[in-house]
Amino acid sequence: MIDDKTEVVTQKKTQIRMIDLCAGLGGFHRGAELAELALNEAGEGPWHFECVLAAELDLSLRSLYLDNFPALRPTYRSNFPVNRVQKLVKSLRSPELQDAAGIYGADDELIQVHGDIEALINDDQTGLRLWPDASGPNDFVVPEHDLLCAGFPCQPFSKSGSQLGFSDMRGTVFHLITMILEERRPSLVLLENVGNFERHDGGHTWRTVKETLSLLNYEWVATEHVTSDSQATGLLSPHHLGLPHHRERFFIVAQQRGIEWLPRLHDRVPFPQRPKTVDEQKKADLKAAKELSRIVTEAWKGESPEALHRAQIPSDRVKVINHWNLLLEMLAEDDARGNEPKWRTSMPSFPIWGYELDPFHWYPPYTNPRDLVDKPSELSKLRAKIIDETASRLESETNSTVDLLKHGPGRDRAFLSDQNLSNKSVLAWANSWPAYASKREKWPNWKQRFIQQNREWAIRMWSRLDPLALRGWLDDLFEQIPAASNQKLEWNCKGDELELWSHVLQFRPSGLRVKRFQHIPALVAMTTTQIPVVPILSKDEPNEGRVIGAAGRHLLRSEALQLQGFPPTWSNPSGREEAFRAFGNAVNCELVSEIFQCWLGSGGTLRSQATIDFGT
Repeated sequence: MIDDKTEVVTQKKTQIRMIDLCAGLGGFHRGAELAELALNEAGEGPWHFECVLAAELDLSLRSLYLDNFPALRPTYRSNFPVNRVQKLVKSLRSPELQDAAGIYGADDELIQVHGDIEALINDDQTGLRLWPDASGPNDFVVPEHDLLCAGFPCQPFSKSGSQLGFSDMRGTVFHLITMILEERRPSLVLLENVGNFERHDGGHTWRTVKETLSLLNYEWVATEHVTSDSQATGLLSPHHLGLPHHRERFFIVAQQRGIEWLPRLHDRVPFPQRPKTVDEQKKADLKAAKELSRIVTEAWKGESPEALHRAQIPSDRVKVINHWNLLLEMLAEDDARGNEPKWRTSMPSFPIWGYELDPFHWYPPYTNPRDLVDKPSELSKLRAKIIDETASRLESETNSTVDLLKHGPGRDRAFLSDQNLSNKSVLAWANSWPAYASKREKWPNWKQRFIQQNREWAIRMWSRLDPLALRGWLDDLFEQIPAASNQKLEWNCKGDELELWSHVLQFRPSGLRVKRFQHIPALVAMTTTQIPVVPILSKDEPNEGRVIGAAGRHLLRSEALQLQGFPPTWSNPSGREEAFRAFGNAVNCELVSEIFQCWLGSGGTLRSQATIDFGT
């Protein structure tokens, strides 16, 4: 046995039976397979992971799971004989639970893995469900296993009492998981959740989970956030390993106290180490960029013409990208003239709000503008003062070469060129305000700060760029790009080329987001309109359906699969939106593999060499 002072490890148990709950596309299962290969190649084996049960709520994913893991079929038939399953289905109280347990179809064909985990728990949710023809008190539907994996949903627990009790968790997936842990006592547990899990519900959810694990005789380790008063190492993301996907997640590793075939978690860190220095992170980023380039250059070759056609960007969005590109071209040309500071190295970290780039739009920023709409004369005077002050500042900073008053808005907004607006014009102006200025009761400091930062950046542009060209660009922005979200730009590529098509783009409610071509942003169960845009890197890639002026396309399914560590041919839902929702909900296979290797292999970091919060 293992006590607090002496570690004694018997011969390792290398045959691991696992269950995969909230299984999705099978990221935990695939990660275990990758870890098995890596551990055995490193001479640590012979390791073997065998999945003995999988459960997934999404009906389409239940059948796909079997397609992707054909070796599971004989195991399932052995663990869940047809006649026992038929009796079980008949005994269940609702059609939903019957469907969840119904893994066989016509002619007793195995068609899918299990559905709702609730079908595996008894009716009063106090323990595991027995087979209707149970041979004993422990003849549960859930088979014996050594490892439980789950990417369970983030759900609030009851706070009704000061004492922790399992009743606090009723109605949650974690409560169902707890029933399995209590009855089957697997040696190992690996759980995954969203990045802000530990802060969910004011920290109550995470506090309940870790206290429950301790009560069930598990020691645990988690990737808690790094804070000013914490020694935790922080969340884990594929990009920490040099993989081209930025997706920070919360992982919990738990291990039964007293097992003799593994060192205590108290003495080891079962997580891959994040880059500790700037140089280490740069190396990881370069590795990620190289891998992303490989994926985008090659993945299209395995896609159908129809899939490539669907990945093309609609013309209205191509127009948005190219219009913002025109502004970046003006900035790059100014850099080429040798002016300082360079735009390329001083692009703003705050979101660029197009409305705030035109001084003739400016309303008083230090008070909620909606409160002034019923005072049109006062509002007009305040606006005139802002324009006068801005014009005077530009005249001073440019040695009178820029006269702002000669470059007022044109076309439908020509009325804004007047400094003194009529009451009717004030109303028309107020109606043009963006939602963040016109429809908010609160006027927080952060919003005032963003507005002021945008206006300072605008003054810098008006003082350095051709005012005629800038005016034309602004008039086109408001005339040709009507969607407010597309009039915003989030530039996250400071120091990189001022050209949109060479980066990773994503249309979001907060604006057109631009990221370096090294990490794809988290695929968070997104709609198809939010699927990232990547540059077209191969001249041989077919251009059928591509809009003139487009130099990129949306991410392909085979590319998204590889970002999550799956093979590009992995079976996935037929619908594009359903597929990307599954990609977004999946756990990264390669990250899971690294965790297993650190946890079960001999190369894990000693606790004395790491800073991470442990539960004992």
